[in-house]
Amino acid sequence: MDIVVLSFSCFIIILALGILRNWKVKSPEQNTFSILIACRNEEKKLPQLFDSLQKLDYPEDKFEIIIVDDASTDNSAKLITDFCKGFSNIKFILLKEKSVDFKGKKAALKAAADIAMFEFLLFTDADCIPSREWIRNYNSYISKNTGMIISSYKEIDTSGFQKFCNQASAAIYACTTGIGFPFSGAGGNMCVRKKAFQQVGGYNSIKNNEAGDDKQMVNLIAKTDWQIRYNPHLDVITKNNSALKHQGHQRKYGKFDMSSLHFKIISILVFLFYIYLPIIVFIKHDWSNFFIYFFAVLFFWLMNLLKHNLKFNILDPIYILFYPYYVIFYSLLGMRNKWEWKS
Repeated sequence: MDIVVLSFSCFIIILALGILRNWKVKSPEQNTFSILIACRNEEKKLPQLFDSLQKLDYPEDKFEIIIVDDASTDNSAKLITDFCKGFSNIKFILLKEKSVDFKGKKAALKAAADIAMFEFLLFTDADCIPSREWIRNYNSYISKNTGMIISSYKEIDTSGFQKFCNQASAAIYACTTGIGFPFSGAGGNMCVRKKAFQQVGGYNSIKNNEAGDDKQMVNLIAKTDWQIRYNPHLDVITKNNSALKHQGHQRKYGKFDMSSLHFKIISILVFLFYIYLPIIVFIKHDWSNFFIYFFAVLFFWLMNLLKHNLKFNILDPIYILFYPYYVIFYSLLGMRNKWEWKS
């Protein structure tokens, strides 16, 4: 039995137990939320967003919605303006030009955060569809020391492997948060206490990066005394855009330089392990080590499905073997690129 494989398999088991950590509060207060949405050239997707926002099940005096059009060149601004006219708790901001100082969508989100009235900032994207229970579910994970709650999302109209990738991201967010070292979260499904957001300076210290505002906000708040929790309810749906799929993976995985030092060290060790694994299996013909590793990862995956109330796919075992090398490829590819916020 190889000590490297055994050690890594034990590490995976620890991560699996981290997934199962229960963050739910037994008797939460009814908190107040400001929903912040940045939009740029999303006229085709705005109607489904508007429809979902009208169906949110939460007292109207306890939440507001702020939609910011980030200098769209299509009909988005008019659609937003017309929609907001009919609601007292929905506001809009129209940015005429792209910000030079704040890259990506940070200028739009900053503008929304600056006028937000309520205690918690709840983020989603213009191409997303929040569920009816979205706010209520987040409220169930808020305690007095909660500074941030991270989550993931579901993607529809996508391949089986792409669905697996999204579920794997949720697993990584859940397990790292569960063991006390949150890695990242989905920017389109994230909640931050306004006091914590202001304490770290909002987007001022991370304004120069086109992408990664979700991961960087996690890093900032992790350095404070506020607690970061995980919400396993995948209440936000987004539709797959095959033309942007691979670029999206580069954004997601190509954020090595945005990680903390201990995550960089762990990432390098994991990378080295996945080079070592096929060597010991195929060159030394030691399949016992492979099965030790495989069943540890399979256990991790089953805990992920259980936590997120997801179904097992017959192809998952194959995806489990392929996925680490897929991530390594896009991580290396993504580190070479500069991102644009819907130019």
